[in-house]
Amino acid sequence: MKTSVWVVALSALMLSSAAYGCSFRVKGGDLVRCGMSKIEVMDKIGRPDMRNTESVGVNTGYRRGGRSSETWSYVTRGDIGGKYYVTVYFSGDKVVDIKSKQVR
Repeated sequence: MKTSVWVVALSALMLSSAAYGCSFRVKGGDLVRCGMSKIEVMDKIGRPDMRNTESVGVNTGYRRGGRSSETWSYVTRGDIGGKYYVTVYFSGDKVVDIKSKQVR
């Protein structure tokens, strides 16, 4: 019985840390998170300071093309204070990952 309790507790901890890793709270309390569209992100943080698009693969013409991913980078204020470098990763029109690092 104790083993199953530990497994459930560890699973919950891992899932909560994964959910926490895919969000960023900007100054004012707005939350940018995975699953948001590009328009929603722009509404929360504004236009990115830098955009980067990468294409992977080759379009062979048989309805199978390459994939592209886009990243938007910001220098913005976080909700807990201070400036942050924030990079938002998109697949198609949806946020799939968010990385942030506090500026020192």
